[in-house]
Amino acid sequence: MDSTPTPLIDDLCSPDPARVAAALQAAAPHRETLAPVLLARLLEASVRPALWDGCKGRPSPVFLCHLAAAWKLTDAHPLIVALLRLPPDDCDAVLGDFITEGACLVLADTWPGNLRAIEALALDERAERFARGSALGAAALLAARGAIPREAAISLLARCAALPLDPDRDADSDFAGQIVSTALDLQAWELRGTITTLFERELVDPFFCGDLDAVLAELPEGAPFAPDARRFPPPIDDAWEAVRNWHYFSRDYAKEEGEPVHRGADPDWPRDDPQPYRAAPKPGRNDPCPCGSGKKYKKCCGA
Repeated sequence: MDSTPTPLIDDLCSPDPARVAAALQAAAPHRETLAPVLLARLLEASVRPALWDGCKGRPSPVFLCHLAAAWKLTDAHPLIVALLRLPPDDCDAVLGDFITEGACLVLADTWPGNLRAIEALALDERAERFARGSALGAAALLAARGAIPREAAISLLARCAALPLDPDRDADSDFAGQIVSTALDLQAWELRGTITTLFERELVDPFFCGDLDAVLAELPEGAPFAPDARRFPPPIDDAWEAVRNWHYFSRDYAKEEGEPVHRGADPDWPRDDPQPYRAAPKPGRNDPCPCGSGKKYKKCCGA
């Protein structure tokens, strides 16, 4: 594989898992020359999403986002937000499971120092529901890291809860569930009244985060905030390590797609039995499902 910038970026965007895996492992020494090309591709994906539908075998910007996170490229942050603010169908087509499985962490890892873009995404009523939830999760993650005041993340949740959410609209109901779920992650007992109102308006599906009594029991008034490592993962330092256990890079995926399996530079890849992206003995609501589906536990076996 040519290790000069443009071919490496081409391989990172490739629909071929073997090419992506090799490129992720080769990219680290080329940060200075790759970064401008990476940013240009993210911009192209945000303005021409029809050319970036990974489900149709077209290029995908997902692994560019992970590399941007590993390199802490703050210039990538508004571009990733722009991708997440694409119309819902385009957002789903271009980003797929990244919306729920990687976007929150990538937004936090590329954070430029202010919350404007994250807030705009969370409050954008036209944006994809889980993309908006990823913005809430990113704010909570930044608060857990001490990068922003916890009160700033709680204020964003309160503003989102005050939007004209319709209980008969699935997108609003799902978003309300994410507001409550993120409040639980932040141990935001200050929002007990807001959460109660969301439940009373029948906006929150109990399967999403438990019934009202269970939620309030997790938010005792005045409890100190002690970030749970299972809910708040560490920053991405190595893009390949962050994704190497995804089903996409497994032998099983290659078999499903009828593709040959190629070994990358990593001697342990591809795995016969891919593990969840972020395994835990007892999955939390926002953890990937241990079954390896690529979905969050609360939306899969925990539903």
